[in-house]
Amino acid sequence: MFRSYSVSVPLAFAVAIVCAWPRSGHADAPAPADDAASDVPSAGLDEIVVTAQRLNAARAGIETKTGASTYTIDAEAIAATPGGENVMMNQVLLQAPDVVQDSFGQLHVRGDHNDLQYRLNGIILPEGISVFSQTLSPRLISSLSLITGALPAEYGLRTAGIIDLTTTSGLLQPGGNISIYGGSHDTVEPAFEYGGSAGSLNYFVTGDLLHNDLGIENPAASADALHDHSTQGHGFGYFEDILDSGNRLSLILGFSNDQFEIPNQPGLQPALGLNVNGQSTFLSNNLNENQHELAQYAILSWQHAEGALNWQSSLSARYTSLDFQPDWTGDLLYNGIAQAAFKSDVAFAWQTDVAYTLNDAHTLRAGI
Repeated sequence: MFRSYSVSVPLAFAVAIVCAWPRSGHADAPAPADDAASDVPSAGLDEIVVTAQRLNAARAGIETKTGASTYTIDAEAIAATPGGENVMMNQVLLQAPDVVQDSFGQLHVRGDHNDLQYRLNGIILPEGISVFSQTLSPRLISSLSLITGALPAEYGLRTAGIIDLTTTSGLLQPGGNISIYGGSHDTVEPAFEYGGSAGSLNYFVTGDLLHNDLGIENPAASADALHDHSTQGHGFGYFEDILDSGNRLSLILGFSNDQFEIPNQPGLQPALGLNVNGQSTFLSNNLNENQHELAQYAILSWQHAEGALNWQSSLSARYTSLDFQPDWTGDLLYNGIAQAAFKSDVAFAWQTDVAYTLNDAHTLRAGI
């Protein structure tokens, strides 16, 4: 069925309730009665914190920004915007210059359609199949950089924009919160996030479940969409083990599971003159089309940074699927064809990037 899309701006409201634990900076341990006895564990923890910060800086230095324009949004900037971490990733990216969004939620950077590359801690996330869903949540972000311009070869072919996400560390931002967010269009979104450390092992986990009645842009010029309920679940985990002063292993796990009703343009009747099992009329209000989008991904990385040599090698895997279920009678009457569609994709990747500092003015870089 042909659908015409228009933009409406209804009044909206939102309410958030949050129960939080400390999340900013490195949590200080309480001073024990015997200071001498506590010197060793305190020094060990401080050393791990310093090592993690140094490895983060070294990882950021592997990528070159020569000829590129970089716009960075950190976690504090996200928290200060309306909705904070409860909005979709697209809403965060729309804060950057030259970024616009179409009626299907897809992004256009500098006038280019969807030619984007996503990276987690400098590692390319293999492409998947999606239309309406968004795999990544703002809750996992420590900082987000949109890199555009004349990019070097290391960024590959998707160069309208590089969206490079640095994940939150449970060691550097310990603690977490449990929240529930809600508002207009029957929006309800419970969520949690928590990070911490145990010795050299650091972890951060987050998840949310969003229900609303405006999953896709309303095709009608009304405040309330017809048949537009959506349920979207997201989960993410980051785990790292600092092996020694120059090496660490990290593991990223994530998923999104999103269900969308396809909204209806009300008040229409079929115009093809077809008859399906004795039925020739079908009010468009009653159409029932649905789409399910699933994504799962994992990235295992080893970083080495010691002296002039700095490298990171990663193995990644991603599974995505899209399942569209039509309204069989309605689609036949309106379009002359009713077709279910299922697509799935499995992608594996190996990425290694190396930087060697010759001196203050020269750095050699290579990758595969």
